[in-house]
Amino acid sequence: MAKRDYYEVLGVPRTATEDEIRSAYRRLARQYHPDVAKENPKAAEEKFKEFSEAYEVLADTEKRRRYDQQGFAGVETDFGPGGFDWQNFTHMGDLEDLLGASPFFQQFFGGLGAQFGGTTRPNAPYRGNDIELTIRLPLLAAVQGAHPTLEVPHTGPCPDCHGTGAKNGSALETCPECHGEGQVRRVQSRGYTQMITITECPRCHGLGQRILEKCPACGGTGRRSTVERIELTVPPGVDDGSVLRVPGHGEAGVRGGRPGDLYVQVILEPSDQFRRDGTDVYSETRVPLSVALLGGEVEVPTVDGRAELRVPAGTQPETQFRLRGRGFPRFRGSSRGDQIVTVHVELPRSLSGREKELLREALEGRPPSATRRESIFRRRSS
Repeated sequence: MAKRDYYEVLGVPRTATEDEIRSAYRRLARQYHPDVAKENPKAAEEKFKEFSEAYEVLADTEKRRRYDQQGFAGVETDFGPGGFDWQNFTHMGDLEDLLGASPFFQQFFGGLGAQFGGTTRPNAPYRGNDIELTIRLPLLAAVQGAHPTLEVPHTGPCPDCHGTGAKNGSALETCPECHGEGQVRRVQSRGYTQMITITECPRCHGLGQRILEKCPACGGTGRRSTVERIELTVPPGVDDGSVLRVPGHGEAGVRGGRPGDLYVQVILEPSDQFRRDGTDVYSETRVPLSVALLGGEVEVPTVDGRAELRVPAGTQPETQFRLRGRGFPRFRGSSRGDQIVTVHVELPRSLSGREKELLREALEGRPPSATRRESIFRRRSS
């Protein structure tokens, strides 16, 4: 089924402010989250996911700008190959006060809440952090695409202790302070009122376990630095400054949580021969005066190699010619732009006497034979 326009999904105009977009989302969240719409929870869940995707884009200034300019193509790299999923949702705080106690919220967001300031159980798994890298590629990499190899630095679970921080992964004991709960309850009585405060255990920092002997490989942190080598696929037609998402290649999750994602910004280096404007490419070439006057063919560089350019007789300096289909491909599309070639006419720096005579006669429109006969006739008559 075709995706609906994000503004239509949220029921707001394209000129809507951030507050109007947020209000529309919260209204829909109250109305459609599956814990409320119990008659058809599956349909409500799909509806909830649809307007959450719309909100993820329109509530983010940069994503909204790209969506307004390019439509769905402008934001598709922000999501995985299968499109938007709950791991892409970064506006946890806008939902937690509405749905924080609901089973739906715990099911889809329970493992993520700690990253966004939410309140989750201390030992809950949560998603790893994202990693951002920048690579530089030659401009022509946007023609056929590229497959650069990246070295991605990671801080992941220590393989010696399996992320526990304890020697051999087993030198642990149940925390005597919280008895494995990871939380400490404190009760204060004031007359007929009791105040119960639940805080993270100060001894085990919410883990519920205490390290007896630290892992010598990681010093008890449970984390070690590694470098991952991956091959990145840069699609043809990629724009300068585009950000490509590689799911699952960010930091490892904690306590079994999903890994984060890798975001790679592509910077295209300028070229001495070509200037890109969208899918069109501009270049320049020089042709001899004789070719400009009489016509002919010259070889010009293109983004695919070299090609023949036909120059008609009488071509004026700075004339532009269009080579159709010789530009850059459209991002994730099948068509290509054009190449526009500006012709500069080369004028000779010096001429011989004979060349000057021939040029003068040509410009006057008289053949050399007629000129000689006229000169002889004048001499004989005098």
